[in-house]
Amino acid sequence: MTGWLRRGVFVLMLAVAPGAAADGDAFQSAVAGAYGHYREAVFYAKRGNAMSAAFELDGMAAAWQAVVTKYRAAPPAAYAKDKRWQASLDDITRRVGAGRDAATAGDARATSKALAPVRGLLAELRRRNGVVVFSDHVEAANKAFKSLFHFRRSPPDFADAAQVKDLRARLAAVIKAYENCRDQAPPGTAGDEQFQRLIKDSLFYLNRIWVAIDEKNQVNVVNILRRVVSSDEILWLRFG
Repeated sequence: MTGWLRRGVFVLMLAVAPGAAADGDAFQSAVAGAYGHYREAVFYAKRGNAMSAAFELDGMAAAWQAVVTKYRAAPPAAYAKDKRWQASLDDITRRVGAGRDAATAGDARATSKALAPVRGLLAELRRRNGVVVFSDHVEAANKAFKSLFHFRRSPPDFADAAQVKDLRARLAAVIKAYENCRDQAPPGTAGDEQFQRLIKDSLFYLNRIWVAIDEKNQVNVVNILRRVVSSDEILWLRFG
């Protein structure tokens, strides 16, 4: 596996014994390895390339099975009290299998549909157990940008004060989320040139929307959102 797929592994674990922390780190590292294949598979499936998605899902299935084999009956300390632990792991296994079958059959759309919930299932698994990894910060940035992207297809009516207020609130949330990604990035990611460029460029263009708002310029709002959306996708693909 390439090194950049492992850079997103960064767990905030407070007041835990060294052995428990090491166990948690090993688990998160194993999950990150599987998740790297997942991101690639989703990327290819969305673009209609079922064959490449199937190849990545072969890697995902193998890596995820290793996680399940090691941890299903013996979860890391942070997850030990989770009553839905095994059900969550099994649900992900089923969805990965369904996506793999669809990709092997050449159905990219069905592959995307089967895989879509996995991202949220992993995030929810961590959230309900109080575990935070860098992927969660990327997820928050993606979610905030998705909300702002509403204005790409429904440009704001600057004569409507409520719409302008909504645009300002969503924009502020995205900028805050991107700044948080920058500030929370682990050393290996923070020092990555592509990561630095993605964050810097995205924040530059997002802040230009403030100018577009002041100028009441719908076209510039739309064009900036079209410019940033690809960077937002790459942020998740490379560092999510």
